[in-house]
Amino acid sequence: MPLLDIVGAMSTHAASAAVRLGVFDALPGTAPDLAKMLGADEEGLTLLLDLLVTTGYLTRDDDVFAASPGWVSAGYGTPLVLWSAILGEFWKDLFDGVSTGRPRADFYRWLSGRPDELAVFHQLQSGLAGWLAEEVVGLVPMTPGRLADVGGGHGVFAKAFVDATPGLDAVVVDLPGTPSALTLVEADLSEPLTLEGYDHVLLFNVVHGFSRERARGLVREAVASGADVHILETTTTPRGGVADQAFTEGFALNLWLTQGGRLYTADELEAWLREAGAADVTRTDLTRSPTHTLITARSTS
Repeated sequence: MPLLDIVGAMSTHAASAAVRLGVFDALPGTAPDLAKMLGADEEGLTLLLDLLVTTGYLTRDDDVFAASPGWVSAGYGTPLVLWSAILGEFWKDLFDGVSTGRPRADFYRWLSGRPDELAVFHQLQSGLAGWLAEEVVGLVPMTPGRLADVGGGHGVFAKAFVDATPGLDAVVVDLPGTPSALTLVEADLSEPLTLEGYDHVLLFNVVHGFSRERARGLVREAVASGADVHILETTTTPRGGVADQAFTEGFALNLWLTQGGRLYTADELEAWLREAGAADVTRTDLTRSPTHTLITARSTS
């Protein structure tokens, strides 16, 4: 097992390097041709390609390298670049964080100074939101009125609800400078939030970015707005296999290390809604994603 872990780490960084070099876009080709085309060192590139064949990213027929079917269909390139950067930058401090109880927790500041990783992050967030929205929109009892997408980034979820619900208007509540496709209401979500005049509040993939105290406060503030509240979160007990469970637990640790956040159980989220005064709390496990759960509630304010 330790040997496989080491190989996995090597493979991750090798695949990320290949993406950044442009290898996958240049395939198929021989090592000399690829090196010449990419302006890379032929010996180093050949060794890189050999490793990626063994770990399943590439195939080789005689001397010609090509992308494996799994790579072509899954679109791994974007997340690999971001995750290899996160692992290389933050996880080297994991020992210090765990031993002292003081994690780095500066992820968004780090992102703001790295435009390439920031662009990849927004691309990933928008892609995931668009994919999940195709299922989620049909599960939320949305009505005409005003919607606030708290921490909504590009506003992909909010726009999907607007497109599906005549008479619905939406804004994104997020940090200044957030590249939202909808009207942006600037707010620092780490501070107490006042939400007024909304009929629906989305807390989609945002609660996990904060400590338990602040996450609970976000839920309380959403309910206090008088709006119906809809929470979409990564579950702590994914419905997939070992790989889903391992990634979820690694994601939870990464949240703590890079943001001071963590994953919360569906029971915790439901309890926070009820203690804040919400009613008709319902839970739905998504079929599209084994790691996401939707919780909706009606405000009684």
